[in-house]
Amino acid sequence: MNSKDQINTMPALQFQMKLIKLFKSLIRGRRNPAGYWKKGGAIVFNQIPIPSLISDKWVIVKTVYCGICGSDMKEITLNGARDNPIQSFVSFPHTIGHEIVGIIDQVGSAVKKVNIGDRVVINPWFSCEPRGISPKCSRCQKGDFNHCRNFQRGQLPTGMHLGITKGFGGYAPYVAVHESQCFVIPDGITFDKAILADPFAVTFHSCLLLNPKPDNLILVYGLGVLGLATVMCLKNIFKIKHVIAVGRYEFQKEQALQSGADHVFMGSAADLIRDIASTLNLELIKPKGGLIWAIDGVDGIIDTIGSVETFEVGIRVLTTKGRLIFTGVSTPHRCENTPHYFKELEIIGSCGAVVEDFQGKRSNAFQFFLEFLDKKLFDPSPLLTHKFLLEDYKNAFNTLVTKRDSQAIKVVFDFT
Repeated sequence: MNSKDQINTMPALQFQMKLIKLFKSLIRGRRNPAGYWKKGGAIVFNQIPIPSLISDKWVIVKTVYCGICGSDMKEITLNGARDNPIQSFVSFPHTIGHEIVGIIDQVGSAVKKVNIGDRVVINPWFSCEPRGISPKCSRCQKGDFNHCRNFQRGQLPTGMHLGITKGFGGYAPYVAVHESQCFVIPDGITFDKAILADPFAVTFHSCLLLNPKPDNLILVYGLGVLGLATVMCLKNIFKIKHVIAVGRYEFQKEQALQSGADHVFMGSAADLIRDIASTLNLELIKPKGGLIWAIDGVDGIIDTIGSVETFEVGIRVLTTKGRLIFTGVSTPHRCENTPHYFKELEIIGSCGAVVEDFQGKRSNAFQFFLEFLDKKLFDPSPLLTHKFLLEDYKNAFNTLVTKRDSQAIKVVFDFT
């Protein structure tokens, strides 16, 4: 590569959908998780063109931080089903990463929302407006951007959002986005807090779907960044008096209690059901085979894992006619879900974050998050535990797959 080419390119971490690379990653990764990002596999660190303005309403953002999302790690570790229909909204090769905060570096001639030098968080969804589609589809007109009808149309490649759309992603020093995707960070809010915008927006959306009452007993299943953010959101925004949680590691338990959880359970399957029932004084029913269960239980559940085990445990400790919201997604397996229909439970998936209605106000979930921070309703910064340079991506990913030792919660790439 000559010096002129280097001037017009930047380093980026990409996912390349090539059979030989996928095969190498899969074989190596099954032996050792670090094999998934070993050289020669699907994860490629290389030079790509510096992005340019797509239209006069687009901007270039200089990345400050890009968070490593759980969904990023699922892609990186090839943890998904071959028949997952969401593949319809992914294009390759793509630069990974959608949790972005940064500084406006360039603006198009028609941009009005932001100015050069503004500090911003980025809403990653590539819905109608970023795609240059007018009139907007019926879902985008309602602010339901995560269910846009046009993820395969318009001026952009196929893709739901940053990080899975060819040519657009945050694991790089610069990223192009539409001005509508930018939300200015108020003075006094640090990037260390603002980087939690995406997981908190996702959490806020799931809490609104749950629609809990202040005197409800709510269970948060999973204590990664989404679970811990959910505890904070339920306690500080929705003012829920009784929040209990299920975690895997001791450091997660400690952080959940500091974030407001009233009790944290550790364990799995029958032991976990038994512990929850004992604490809540539930009458357990023992079938001839399979997991014990209860007719009564918690009023609502937000499941941030979405595995077969978390579903099977959740529907056994959720009260009859209760509601379970799941924000996590795992590879599907058989699930014994008879309590679902018998107890007449309501199970709802929660995907991303959109324009929300809350306390008489209608606004984007990202904007709500920034306003909550500005009012000092909570402090998410303890959830940011690790920062890595992009070229140190192997250690970043190793940190996330060894949480017991690393005590990682939110890990980010630092471009400062």
